[in-house]
Amino acid sequence: MSSETFASLESENIYSCFNSDAGLLTLQGSQVELRRRLDALFCSWAEVVGAIEYSFPPVLSVYSLDLADYFSSFPHLATLTTQIDSNNEGMKRFVDSTRNERLTEVDQNYLTPARYVLPSAACYAVYNHLSNKKLQNDLFITVCSPCFRQESIYKAGERQWTFHMREIVCIGRQETVRNFLNTYRQLITEILDQAKLPFQLREATDPFFDKRDPALILQKLEPLKYEFLYRDRLAITSLNFHRKFFGDRFNIQDCTGEPAYTGCVAFGLERWLSACIREYGQNWENLPAVLQKKEPEVRSQESGE
Repeated sequence: MSSETFASLESENIYSCFNSDAGLLTLQGSQVELRRRLDALFCSWAEVVGAIEYSFPPVLSVYSLDLADYFSSFPHLATLTTQIDSNNEGMKRFVDSTRNERLTEVDQNYLTPARYVLPSAACYAVYNHLSNKKLQNDLFITVCSPCFRQESIYKAGERQWTFHMREIVCIGRQETVRNFLNTYRQLITEILDQAKLPFQLREATDPFFDKRDPALILQKLEPLKYEFLYRDRLAITSLNFHRKFFGDRFNIQDCTGEPAYTGCVAFGLERWLSACIREYGQNWENLPAVLQKKEPEVRSQESGE
């Protein structure tokens, strides 16, 4: 695709149902099919390490995310859940006071304190699930979850309040995690090259940390995050090395009894969808063969909790 053609598509709204104020995107027809098939493709890539697929509840407790310093690092992203307070006749007061109103919001005085969060990344649920456990072997898990991020500006297919993320996660010994990330760095690079999807692989840091935050300083000393940028502007996949952070915080031990290292590969489904639509159109059949078949061959890996 020429740069002129891409520029015209960039300015064109390829999604007809998007609430830009709330960051809510509706997909339909071939868009839904293409996203589903892309996720199936990523699942086939997870088979490279024999990852076990999990399905977790879409919420995590405030306590669990606080273990990961979520509210000190990403407070602006948080979407908290609550409910109408049923204590002390709270439900009756709410119903009586709003009986003749058309509601656009619910006053916080009627709500319970928020104890659960809609997380902004899929992998948090993995570490929560493994908390206070010792692994028998290095473990590989894949999960796809709806994720939620409060943003100041929303853009359809690129930056939304709610979106879907497929992750492949490795938990275990340091060497295993490093090899895992190197494997997927090479795999994704080769596949994107074969697909002729324009991309650059860049070192990245989380832009949400305060510049004085030790976590950001550590990322600069040793690259802990890489992003595959579609046309050098849209991050469609990231490779993340967390060192022992989640192993320490969630008390996850590797097979030797040491705090586990973790790393993950994250695919933003709507971002991949946008990139593919702009390059190849909305029909799955138009994608390059390497993005349609299950590549590469599976090699067995031991894994266990």
